[in-house]
Amino acid sequence: MRAALALALLLASAPAPAQERPSDEELFGAPAPAEAPPTPAAAPPTPGEDARADAFLTGPDRAAPEARWEQGKEDPLAVGGLLYLRAATTWADGVPPGDWPLAAPQLLDLYLDARPNDRVRGFALGRLTYDPTIATSRTDLLGRTITQPQSRAVLDQLYVNFDVQRTVFVTAGKQHVKWGTGRFWTPGDFLHPVRRNPLAQFDDRTGMTMVRAHLPWEARGWNLYGAALLEDLAGETAGEGQGTLGQVGGAARAELVLGGAELAASLAAQRGHAPRFGFDGSFALWELDVTAELALTKGRDAPAWRATGADPATLAGWERYEVTEVTPQAVLGVAWSWRYSDQDALTLGGEYFYNAAGYDDPHVYPVLLASPYIPLDVTAPGCPGDPANPGQYTPECPVDPRTAFTPFYLGRHYAGVFLLLPAPGRWNDTTFTFSGLANLSDGSGLLRLDHAVRLNTYLTLETFVAGHLGNEGGEFRLGVTVPGQGLGGGYQTQALTLATPILDLGVALRLKL
Repeated sequence: MRAALALALLLASAPAPAQERPSDEELFGAPAPAEAPPTPAAAPPTPGEDARADAFLTGPDRAAPEARWEQGKEDPLAVGGLLYLRAATTWADGVPPGDWPLAAPQLLDLYLDARPNDRVRGFALGRLTYDPTIATSRTDLLGRTITQPQSRAVLDQLYVNFDVQRTVFVTAGKQHVKWGTGRFWTPGDFLHPVRRNPLAQFDDRTGMTMVRAHLPWEARGWNLYGAALLEDLAGETAGEGQGTLGQVGGAARAELVLGGAELAASLAAQRGHAPRFGFDGSFALWELDVTAELALTKGRDAPAWRATGADPATLAGWERYEVTEVTPQAVLGVAWSWRYSDQDALTLGGEYFYNAAGYDDPHVYPVLLASPYIPLDVTAPGCPGDPANPGQYTPECPVDPRTAFTPFYLGRHYAGVFLLLPAPGRWNDTTFTFSGLANLSDGSGLLRLDHAVRLNTYLTLETFVAGHLGNEGGEFRLGVTVPGQGLGGGYQTQALTLATPILDLGVALRLKL
């Protein structure tokens, strides 16, 4: 099906690994402590003359400000943005080049950044996306014709930041807050309803609306955070209690520096969702930088499926079930940097991810893709098994619209490696990145090489090539052919066919405005 093929292309053709979001203090300055506490190493900034634009528009790690600024250091109002043009295709097994899928998403970010004095700040960022390759009309897995737009406008950030007696720093509005230490996988990033694509150079997720307070303990280098959440933790926009005071959630986080280790504990809770607990930390071990992250939650935000004992290649081989036990997700990472000349260094690292919410059997993947279309009760009114109108399927048929197919979080065990080579030798405007990901549960993998070169101060050219390895039908080599399935009442779903991907190719232009 075209819908599933497009999803597979999106999974395979994600852009290159990106740097982590810098901390708030690195972006916006922090209150000067009497004795500067140790701070974690910051990801290197993207080259460019406009530091303010770099902070907001480069990489996936945008952060909200919450500190003071030097009065008169910058203009009271700045206007800027980013123009990002991309194109990607996939060489699939048995598909002639003329039929290779093509995606050409184009993105425009525009922001207003107001700093009337050193204690107040306002920021707004809007985003327009456009992809001329999207078919405005397509057929879903049930054979229904649906329409989709080629362009979309969203609000990414909109907030006001101020301090209370220069002690507590408040950020109110739609903002980005990243928790956790993982590079590829971030299960403890509770304040983003959508999972981050670990291979995306540009994080196009939007921020979350909240009122957040930051209390720094300067003498110890500790930080305490509290937030009132005005949006749903799982990104749901409909449901009982939505838009009421009772739906307001809460979150808290404590970041501590103990000896040479940086530790953090976090919590998020909201009506309709089980509480989420997170723990993360980082420390140096000889020449290695070690990071760890643990997320604990009860239940899941997406439908869960389990085997019934029937043929796993059919819908009858799987059934929905309610997860009642605690679901742990853990990440352990290590990185090593080597300075091979006075001005050049490379970084080599690896990461392991245990995902108790994942699956061991790749036969479930087509079921997860079809999950939003499968009736909760096939005999309910408007469903194919309705005795009054058998074989009919209407929009009134109750389904769970949440997608159960979450790329990079499908398996139970993962491993990843990366090699960063910024500005090697005399190539000061060039960066190479190698990434390798493996779904150890289904035996599939992805190897990717990215290249970025700054053509001038404001324009950067990015290219990538990625190869799919391992077992066919696995997450990173998802090639399947599933015949139409019976839903009861004589109703048949459409057949699902995904050609096995072999190689991904992509190019992008990034222009700072």
